[in-house]
Amino acid sequence: MNLLHQELKKYGSVKTNVLLSRHTTFKIGGPAEFLVTVDDNDKLAGLLVFLQAEGVEYFVLGGGSNVLFPDDGLRGVVVKISSGKMRVDDQIIEADAGVSLTDAVNLATKNSLSGLEWAAGIPGTIGGAVRGNSGAMGQCMSDSIVKVLVWQDGEIKEFLKEECGFCYRGSLFKDTAGMVVLKVWLKLASGQAGAILKTIQGYLEQRQGKFPPFPSAGSFFKNLKIDEWPGKIEDLPEMFQTRGMIPTGWLIDGLDLRGFKIGGGGVSQEHGNFLVNFGGATQADILSVVDEVQKKVYNKYGVTIEPEVEIIH
Repeated sequence: MNLLHQELKKYGSVKTNVLLSRHTTFKIGGPAEFLVTVDDNDKLAGLLVFLQAEGVEYFVLGGGSNVLFPDDGLRGVVVKISSGKMRVDDQIIEADAGVSLTDAVNLATKNSLSGLEWAAGIPGTIGGAVRGNSGAMGQCMSDSIVKVLVWQDGEIKEFLKEECGFCYRGSLFKDTAGMVVLKVWLKLASGQAGAILKTIQGYLEQRQGKFPPFPSAGSFFKNLKIDEWPGKIEDLPEMFQTRGMIPTGWLIDGLDLRGFKIGGGGVSQEHGNFLVNFGGATQADILSVVDEVQKKVYNKYGVTIEPEVEIIH
């Protein structure tokens, strides 16, 4: 253990037996055997090569906003990406995976670039947003992607947008084990700072009152694609038909589940698709809530809703 600890220090800041609950927005998770925080892409690539060569188990963590860790924690190494370099070249933003979405939105706004307004107020990092093709307000990360730099099996590879396998809340990087996003290039549109700020303000106002005051991972379930709806599509609200998606929060609200609890976990009072840690929640509590919500949704609507949050066992 001491030898591994010394080796890990070559790549970043190392802590042992750190509660993962301190590094996720859900505030759930037991201790990580090692937590290595890396703020440089070259060191990150070097660390991944070392861990792979030594056969050390590892988990790559970004902002911790879309993950549910086990109560027993994780053996091996949790690699926390905190690389934060970012620059603008004309309409292109080049950003390391560890850059926060908030900082990216702020930089775009400062340079009168439009296309990331939807991400205002959303936690997490660029790397995580690319991996999961995050989105809101009918827009998503892949709308702006030019290319992505990735580590895979000791090699640094570049993927153009059309090679990334983007889909609703997914990508090649999420579906392929061992691929780690290092950097992304985004192409945005030239705009007017005032109009961009107005759009951001409008989105933030729409979200006002919908974010619960308790720890969560944001929207827990994926929205439902409209072609999976067993009923009459023309009976659905027009916005759903336009976007081609049925919000899972709307389905859950139809079951009057806001405030439903099991142990310390439950459905928030503010938004049906936010599962929250009301206090002292365990992963088991949240998974029990997930199971109940999925059963009730299926029994009423005849559809299966899938988690958007990454559940680590």
